[in-house]
Amino acid sequence: MSSDDGSFSYLSFHVGSDWIVRTSAYEDEAPILTVDAGKSAIAIMPKDRHSVGQSAVDFARALAREAQEFAAEVERLHAGQADGADDSATKADDATAA
Repeated sequence: MSSDDGSFSYLSFHVGSDWIVRTSAYEDEAPILTVDAGKSAIAIMPKDRHSVGQSAVDFARALAREAQEFAAEVERLHAGQADGADDSATKADDATAA
């Protein structure tokens, strides 16, 4: 999806069990959110990392809100499955603690 403000790219990212999610924060630049999965990675950051405007704040809040909804839906579906045994929950807890 693109707009006059220059956003670009679209991809589908299918994540298995070989993943890591991290935020790299910097003193004077906007953070970078990175998702690594296998041999693929995606980095999300504001267009201008040196001058963070309200649009970047709004985007970060929307991203957090939608990620929370995504997590709730995955948890709901997982809880409904009879075999429920999956060690990726431990990995998610480890990633959150890091």
